[in-house]
Amino acid sequence: MRNWFIIFLFLVACKPEKIGIQENVSIYGLWETGRKPEIIAVLLNGDAQSAVTSQLFELTFPDGETASFNFTGENYVLASERTPQPGETLRLLWIRQNDTATVSVEMPPELSNVMVSTDTLQSTGDDECTVEWVNPGGGYEFALRLECVDQVPQPLPWTPGNFMQLYNGPQVATQLTLQPASFACYGTNELAISVLNTELRDAFFFDLSDIRGLLKQGPDNVSGAKGFVTGVSTKRILLEIE
Repeated sequence: MRNWFIIFLFLVACKPEKIGIQENVSIYGLWETGRKPEIIAVLLNGDAQSAVTSQLFELTFPDGETASFNFTGENYVLASERTPQPGETLRLLWIRQNDTATVSVEMPPELSNVMVSTDTLQSTGDDECTVEWVNPGGGYEFALRLECVDQVPQPLPWTPGNFMQLYNGPQVATQLTLQPASFACYGTNELAISVLNTELRDAFFFDLSDIRGLLKQGPDNVSGAKGFVTGVSTKRILLEIE
């Protein structure tokens, strides 16, 4: 009887610590169509946070094919050359210490019928470029990014331009107008239009230095644990400003 009592005390003493650690592990990932998925796992302990290196993940594609993730020193990367495609719904299995958690990851559809009025603007004129697209369905919003892709960017006199002031944050409109003042640099610029799932849109705009705040107060689509994994599809358009 005494031996059973000692075992009982041992289990009571150890179990809360293990459960506490497990409950404080969160994951997050922002997956883009056509690119290799990655997952970051973190342990939130008071004001501190640290990477978790011993988690097991398995991804199931719509046709039933599965692939695991490898830890690369900073995050977990899918160990397969296959990548998520627009319109797919993927199932992520997270094999934890004492249980499992799952995430249904919806990859938004690809933008279609994107119309660009011109791909070249003169920096000294009143040129405008109008970009329009079709919303692929309900439940989606958009994120817009504009950046120079030249190896040696040449700043315009008014750099950084007003693009971020006009299009910072999620957008519901399906068009935008660019003027020379929108750009920061001469040369080739890439306009990226990303389709976001509205319910998880905040995941796209978070500040990586405040991942703690996002994981504690932001979106959560992990069933059986904490965190979020969401997908985006992105249309990229190259524009020139001379």
